[in-house]
Amino acid sequence: MKHPLERHLKHGMVLLAAASIAFVGSGCAAKPVGPETQEEKQTPVKVSKITNSSLTVDKEIVGTMKADVNVTIMPKMSGELISLNIKKGDQVQKGQVLGKIDDRDLRTTVDLQQAALEAQKAALDVAIANEKSAKTTIEGGVSASAALNEASISWSDAKKNLERIEALYKEGAVSKADYELAVTAEHNAKLNYEKSKIDIEKAEIGVKSSQAQLRQTELNVKQAQDRLKDTLIEATQSGEVVEVNAEVGDAVSPQTSLFKIVGLNPVILESTISSGQLALFKEGQKVNVVIPVLHKEVSGIVSYISPIANDSGLYVVEAKIENKDKAIKPGMIGEFVLGQTIVEKALIIPTEAIIEQGGSTKIFIIKDGRAVEKVIEIIESQTDFTAIKGDVSDGDQVVIKGQNTLMDGSLVNIIEEGK
Repeated sequence: MKHPLERHLKHGMVLLAAASIAFVGSGCAAKPVGPETQEEKQTPVKVSKITNSSLTVDKEIVGTMKADVNVTIMPKMSGELISLNIKKGDQVQKGQVLGKIDDRDLRTTVDLQQAALEAQKAALDVAIANEKSAKTTIEGGVSASAALNEASISWSDAKKNLERIEALYKEGAVSKADYELAVTAEHNAKLNYEKSKIDIEKAEIGVKSSQAQLRQTELNVKQAQDRLKDTLIEATQSGEVVEVNAEVGDAVSPQTSLFKIVGLNPVILESTISSGQLALFKEGQKVNVVIPVLHKEVSGIVSYISPIANDSGLYVVEAKIENKDKAIKPGMIGEFVLGQTIVEKALIIPTEAIIEQGGSTKIFIIKDGRAVEKVIEIIESQTDFTAIKGDVSDGDQVVIKGQNTLMDGSLVNIIEEGK
């Protein structure tokens, strides 16, 4: 027989167990749990747009900067340098006088030639007066042309008379004395005609000779003045003086390199390219130029393309670059950055959007807020962009960040849209 306390304990435990079962059963019936009631997870992604365009790559061609103006100034004549008007670092303009050579002897030469010119002008005036006199004052104020005409008529009459007397003389109709008189008269008429003609010609020759001498003297004056001007040493180009190689008092000559002038605005980027790269350049073309040492990118204009190759089989190409602050210096390295098309008209996506998985190449595009997996074919791939073929269209949104966690049909949350 069991103890009463033991019986009471067993009865309590049974009641407690029954109550627990009843509580659990009632709880399950009130709040059923299933997967259809859970909220679907959204994957955050960054997207970009697919474009229908050409795939280009930046091609870099290295060159060297040089001054647009780089000239050496030499004197045009020998002599002592008596003045110097500039120093290194000065900015000068084309035609500006930089220095001067001693010109005392040349000034004397100019003065002498000027005096000779005045004398020659006076001589010409005399010759012209003589010519006028010869043509207007032959015997009693008769003009030379009229006197010459009268002499010509007299000579013609004398010749005819001689012919008539000579015929009569041969027939015995006139005496020998009459015939000789006719011969003398014809001879004198001829001499008179020739003298009148010579007088006029001499006067005309005198004027022409004096005119020629005047022209020669004028040339002598101009030559002396030009030589005097050559004592001035002038800038042949505008720019900055970077060399001064003489001092006042030095003897200089046309072989002396006195000054060097450079122009740094614009500057020139010069490079040599192969025949295969010629198609990348056209005169007047705008190009991008990177200057690594200055950490800057500038624009330039292609100003020259050599029509022939040099001894190395390369072609020279030059571009002018604005350099107002003169930060770009000759000798610096510059790089032409040229866009070269490698695929014409294709679907272009960011390269980072591509997933290589299980031997296939795919991307995810967004449709109605969900990721749609698309298998693609790569035409040409570059670091930043890739040309593809596939069942996608221009303007589609392609996932470029977060795609590695996506599955076909995944719900997405676009947190950023790239270009």
